[in-house]
Amino acid sequence: MSQTMLTIGLPVALAWMMFCVGLTLTVADFKRVSQFPGKVAAGLSAQLIGLPSIAYCLIQLFNLPEVVAVGLWILALAPGGASSNAICHLCGGDSALSITMTAISSLIIPFSLPLMLPFVLSDVSAIIPLKTAILQLIAVTLLPVLLGMAIKHYCSSAGFERFAQFAGRTALWALFFTVAITLAANTKVFNQLFSVASIAVLLLCFLGMALGVVVAKGLGGDTTLSKTLSIEVGIQNAGTAIFVAVVQLNQPQLALTPLLYGILMNIPAIILIVMSRRNTCAARSTR
Repeated sequence: MSQTMLTIGLPVALAWMMFCVGLTLTVADFKRVSQFPGKVAAGLSAQLIGLPSIAYCLIQLFNLPEVVAVGLWILALAPGGASSNAICHLCGGDSALSITMTAISSLIIPFSLPLMLPFVLSDVSAIIPLKTAILQLIAVTLLPVLLGMAIKHYCSSAGFERFAQFAGRTALWALFFTVAITLAANTKVFNQLFSVASIAVLLLCFLGMALGVVVAKGLGGDTTLSKTLSIEVGIQNAGTAIFVAVVQLNQPQLALTPLLYGILMNIPAIILIVMSRRNTCAARSTR
């Protein structure tokens, strides 16, 4: 039963989360890239190149156990997701830029992730063919996003708006579902790796967010841009990472690191949200 939930439930949950992302996107979001290509390019470079570089350094620096190291690497290669868009909105970031980066990274990751996996997991080509990996990621990430966009484009009734709001709320529950079923299948080794993996994912998250701030400052951006890039670079889609580990690689133990990340990433996210709300209230009180 647990294996069925892992091989069927996980892809369905991830596809639903990506469909919910698609419901928030339009073609205009992609056209928006032409308005600030420098910001998007810099942010994506930090996410797709900078974050994996941080993960690789952490793996080497702490000499992480293989199961933790591979999980951290998969996580660093994953795209952003609906959670980063929601956190960005709650922090008062640039939602349009956040959604644009999520959309583009979701299009790139199905191709880049299988290509970069061998840097840490050298025998990945023997475990799963590259073509199969790309097609599976397209099926559970890219196609649901495009389907959600198509439905939003052709439906504009009040009923659709209610459905879209409902879908957005259930996306978070879908993430909880992926975490719960993966945790249930790995209870024996979870406690052994908790401390090491927890430190690794927290460092990856905090350092990724710091990298986003540095990039924003380098672009001469304001606080809004700093918030946006810090979230988009530091907050990854744990659901995609869990899917790769459990379904594509058929190694559920590799999902432990992304699993912890899905829980612990809320710590810096909550800190950022609280700080943003306090700053907003302080600014209003001085007027």
